[in-house]
Amino acid sequence: MAERPLNERFIDLEDRMISIEALTRYGTANDLRFYIFDYDPADEIQVRKETKKLKERNPAIVEFDLYELMLQIIEEEGYMEDVLRMEPEYDKDLLLREVFQPLLSVEEEQNAFLDKFKNEIADDGKSIVLITGVGKAFPVVRSHTILNNLQSIFRSNPVVMMYPGRYEIKEKMTMRLFERLDDDQRAA
Repeated sequence: MAERPLNERFIDLEDRMISIEALTRYGTANDLRFYIFDYDPADEIQVRKETKKLKERNPAIVEFDLYELMLQIIEEEGYMEDVLRMEPEYDKDLLLREVFQPLLSVEEEQNAFLDKFKNEIADDGKSIVLITGVGKAFPVVRSHTILNNLQSIFRSNPVVMMYPGRYEIKEKMTMRLFERLDDDQRAA
């Protein structure tokens, strides 16, 4: 079965994201209002353009670009110069394990990354949380970890994640970033 063209899927998404009521009208598999819009990573530029249009049409949409949040935290914590200096000299796995993961650890209940979400908007059911930058932030920030942690932050506001890969529910939920990596795998 052929997948629907991206422009048709965006028309449907736009119809649903015109308001919180339209987005949540159909319900979800559980009490949480979390939605994943998956797409072919090759369509990233078109998705960015269409996402910008969605935000322009609905002021209730609040975007969180995971990559931009990561850079903000590194800058605010005073590590940007260190990271820029260390990046060319050190192994990427070492930087990930020793610098990024401790600084941006979303596994911790209290952390700067999740505080960005908590402090930006109230969970009052009046905003749509739009998560972008998933591919840009990988492997430092893992989208499945973000979604798991946001469940305790957003119970009233719906959350929509733009996901460059494949999202499927068969026997279990599977997220394949870039249509190659399962959500819990590391890049090779």
